[in-house]
Amino acid sequence: MVTRPFPDGPTGGSDWLVGLAQSGPEAHFAPIAMSESLYETPADYDGSIGELYDEVYRDFGRRRLQYVAALTAKWGPPKADSFQAEHERVMGNDNSVSMLDYDLARFTNGEQFPAWRHDDRIVGLLLGQVDKEFPIVLTLAVIARPTP
Repeated sequence: MVTRPFPDGPTGGSDWLVGLAQSGPEAHFAPIAMSESLYETPADYDGSIGELYDEVYRDFGRRRLQYVAALTAKWGPPKADSFQAEHERVMGNDNSVSMLDYDLARFTNGEQFPAWRHDDRIVGLLLGQVDKEFPIVLTLAVIARPTP
């Protein structure tokens, strides 16, 4: 995925947000783990949904650390990256944010994630959820980002 070309075609497409593999003109996504949606389930109605989501996030966080260790052995230590600037723009109703950046900002909630730079791409281990009706997803993402 790191060196694979990005396919031509329209930008957009958000299948990766529900834990599906996806490649587009600016990114590749390969899901590692995905939760079931708990939206409008008994857990949502009885108030236990928060505890269940916390448990999933802890489990996926442990899994992410295992992948960080494996990638660190290959590429060296990651650097923290985030889509915080994009998140602030999204929350400020900035309509000039690209669809990909919009999805990345909402998915990660602007939180930091481990990332490795490879030329004009970042490889990140993203953990997040767009909204409560979506699953929590841990995904490996390769995203086109020019070197600053």
